[in-house]
Amino acid sequence: MKFTRVKKTVLGLLLLFLFSVHPFHLSAAFLIQSNVIIAQHPFDTVNKVTKANRCEAATIHYKRHYRHIPEAIAMKYLDQLSVMARDLNDKALESVVFDLKADYYAVNKLFNNLSIAYYQKAIDFATDNNLALEKAVYLHHEGMFYANFKHNTAACLFFLKSQEAFRDIGFDKVPNIGSYYSQVAEFYYNLGDYANAKIQLQESLKYKIKTPRERIGIENTLALIYRSNHQYQQALNYFNRALNLARQNKDTVWIGIATGNIGSVYLMLNQYEKALPYIQTDYNQSLKYGEKINATIALLRLVKINLLKNNVKQGLKQLDTAQILIHNSPVPVLNLETDILDLRAIFYEKMGLPATALEFRKKYEIAKDSLTKQNNVAAVEVVKMQYVIGKKLAEETRLKTQAKVETVARDTVFIVFFLLLVILVLVYNRQTLKIQKDKEILRSEKLRVDDELKYTGMKLRSYTENLRKNNMLIDSFKEQIEQLKIKNADAAVVGHLEELMQAHIMTDDNWLEFKKIFLKVYPNFFFDIKKQFSSLSESDIRLLTLLKLQSTNKEIANMLGITVEGVKKAKQRLKKKMNLESRITIEETILKI
Repeated sequence: MKFTRVKKTVLGLLLLFLFSVHPFHLSAAFLIQSNVIIAQHPFDTVNKVTKANRCEAATIHYKRHYRHIPEAIAMKYLDQLSVMARDLNDKALESVVFDLKADYYAVNKLFNNLSIAYYQKAIDFATDNNLALEKAVYLHHEGMFYANFKHNTAACLFFLKSQEAFRDIGFDKVPNIGSYYSQVAEFYYNLGDYANAKIQLQESLKYKIKTPRERIGIENTLALIYRSNHQYQQALNYFNRALNLARQNKDTVWIGIATGNIGSVYLMLNQYEKALPYIQTDYNQSLKYGEKINATIALLRLVKINLLKNNVKQGLKQLDTAQILIHNSPVPVLNLETDILDLRAIFYEKMGLPATALEFRKKYEIAKDSLTKQNNVAAVEVVKMQYVIGKKLAEETRLKTQAKVETVARDTVFIVFFLLLVILVLVYNRQTLKIQKDKEILRSEKLRVDDELKYTGMKLRSYTENLRKNNMLIDSFKEQIEQLKIKNADAAVVGHLEELMQAHIMTDDNWLEFKKIFLKVYPNFFFDIKKQFSSLSESDIRLLTLLKLQSTNKEIANMLGITVEGVKKAKQRLKKKMNLESRITIEETILKI
């Protein structure tokens, strides 16, 4: 059984009375609302969905069941939802309660301070709890609240704030961002700001549209913009796209609206016969679904066609119907009332009733003046709105900084950053090339030094080998000299051999030549020797150099022209001079240097 609206109201009041008298019994009972049996907790179903879907589930449940129930019950249910949110530690769900309370008063009390206060509480709560997305959505909702009641400047400000908040989050990360764009587009269109409306609609089409109905609305509004700019062919294209979408989705309301809009274009093109069936369909569908304003607009188009056909009687009857349709309209309809008065005056003139026509003409002029004043007020609000758009001041207590300037500033920062990045890349590449070049030079230099060291090592080995061969000659000379002395040979021959032997002993010149080669192989040897043992003489260093080359006592004796015994004594004397421990040999010490 279906409840009538009166029965629902009576039931709601009865429940409120029962709750105030017997709260215990009501808490244990079940509530019946809109043919739905509601369990003890009015938002029990919300607790059964995932955290990510709770806010949407709560909103859908509220709009379906509690949006039009008595205030006390509605507020009690929403307070219970708030308690549930706190128990679940769900800050987002808790913030939604403020938004739903604002919506309730907007629906049931129209423009009111309670809605404004609750929207602000929702925004503040979201801000305090770092709910960036929720804050942006509530800013948009408050903008829609002001827009619905024609507070256009305030609405514009909140839309600007919400879009800036969406931008900070990232438009791609905002669910249903296409819907928010299309709603703002509708706001601009109603103000006659078709350029901004078109921009918003084009932005909305970049994102996935949640429902086919929203997509139809976008296509239809784009068509209206083209129609307003007298681009009739483009308007027809978009109206037909909207109509096809409506037919595909069996959306009878939109089928009627889109059909009527197509008829309006043909009417503007003076193709009355072609326009008539479209407009008639729109009128019938609008009546069927209770769209009185849209039905009136369609009916006045039919009146104009009857005027052109000289169907005076039918036209006047339709004007009477139009007057009934807009009677006690909750939204401003001065423009429709003005059109009705104008058409009545024209009809009575056609009927040859100048007095009656004059009476309606006077009423028309008064209504037209009022409409002009109303439009002037709207125009002033548009100017204010455009001023807000131009400034976009970034202040918490006043308007935010001009959004366009912020965009340019961000773009400038990005460009500067990009240029710096390019410069850094160029510098990095140049530095990399320099490093690579330096590495190549170092590698080349190392190869050269290695080659030179290798060559010097070979030269030192060759020189050392020559010294050893020299030693063999000296040994040979010594043997010959000894044998000749034993045989009492001629003293002149012995002297000659001694001169030859002396010629192969390391002279000062030979030592200097040898020292140059040795330094190339062991560049720090002499410096380290002098640093560690500062009291050593040049003869001592010469002996240590030969020891570094691992020369034997006999080889050293031959090269220095002394006996092997003399070499041993020189090494003992040198060890004491170097203050070496007894267990450490002079050879071990030199090899470590």
